[in-house]
Amino acid sequence: MSEPTWEEAREISEWRPRLGVLSVYLGFDPADRGGAWRTELRNGLDAILDANKEIDHEPRVALRATAKRVLERFEDGDLRPPPRGEIGFVAVSEKEGAEHWWGTGTPPAADACVEYAPEPVVAPLIALCCHGASRGVALLSAERVRLLRCAEGTLDELEDWEMSVFSLNWRERKSQSTSNPARGHGVSSSGHDQFDERLEHNRQRFLAECGGLAARALEQSGLDEVVVFGPAKDVEGFDSGLGSAKAKLALGGEQDLISVPKGKLGEVVAEAIERLDSERDRAIVERALGEAKGGSRGSAGVQETKEALLEGRVDHLVFDAAIDEDAELMIRAALSSSAQVTIVRDELAEPLAEAEGVAAILRY
Repeated sequence: MSEPTWEEAREISEWRPRLGVLSVYLGFDPADRGGAWRTELRNGLDAILDANKEIDHEPRVALRATAKRVLERFEDGDLRPPPRGEIGFVAVSEKEGAEHWWGTGTPPAADACVEYAPEPVVAPLIALCCHGASRGVALLSAERVRLLRCAEGTLDELEDWEMSVFSLNWRERKSQSTSNPARGHGVSSSGHDQFDERLEHNRQRFLAECGGLAARALEQSGLDEVVVFGPAKDVEGFDSGLGSAKAKLALGGEQDLISVPKGKLGEVVAEAIERLDSERDRAIVERALGEAKGGSRGSAGVQETKEALLEGRVDHLVFDAAIDEDAELMIRAALSSSAQVTIVRDELAEPLAEAEGVAAILRY
């Protein structure tokens, strides 16, 4: 089971099963051994069946059968869907029908764990796509580079490159050096300088070559961002090798993590990714509101943004996760026109209050 992609989210947003669909969002607390999520799911399905007990016979029977199948999927008490959550969209039908499921590294942010509607409820799915995407992680030192994949809350080693330095002759000469320069033995200061210059040149060339190798590895793994940790000078050399690669570089920090075991990297990587995501979201909100205030390529407010969406003019939709009304409609309109979507919450969403919680960057 893998994280949902933007393309999959777009396809799901356009899915219209004949009798509707159950949208299931489950979050799992590692400390919860009592299975509270299972009770929440059962209660949610019971509430849906009770609210629809007066509908026509065919959809009522199909809905009851579908709810039963969803419960049976999780009836094994030892089965906990990996790793922190699970998202599912199940076509309502009396017999088994189409289903789409994903495991997630971040618990879904959804007020209700299950909903029944003519089309999938996709806002929580898009929120996960915004911040739960897999990405590369590069740990740099002057003579070693580690490349990892961060996905579903876990880290996996992809590559580990190490530079070989052949300096035996220099070391031998250095061991014969004397404190009396008049004797003419040892290595002169200019010799040391030349060696240091060659070593630094080789280190930078090594980092650039690793950047090129990383670009190919990231592309093969379907990753379009690499979060890099290491000294600024080493990051610069590595970035020069990335060139025009599809994967874009983001600086996670300048700390030296090259020898840290994989099992101890999770927290620092997660904190850096959360910070980078927050910085990116804040910048998008500020830009959208700035464009709207400048009267150029921006819109603010529900009505103005809805009109721009219907006209296909939106390049990037931004809105507060607390908005319920029209949220699904706006998301579907954005996805159908290949616009980007950013969903923010809490303090990141506060600046949007002046725009009814909705703003957009326009194409024209």
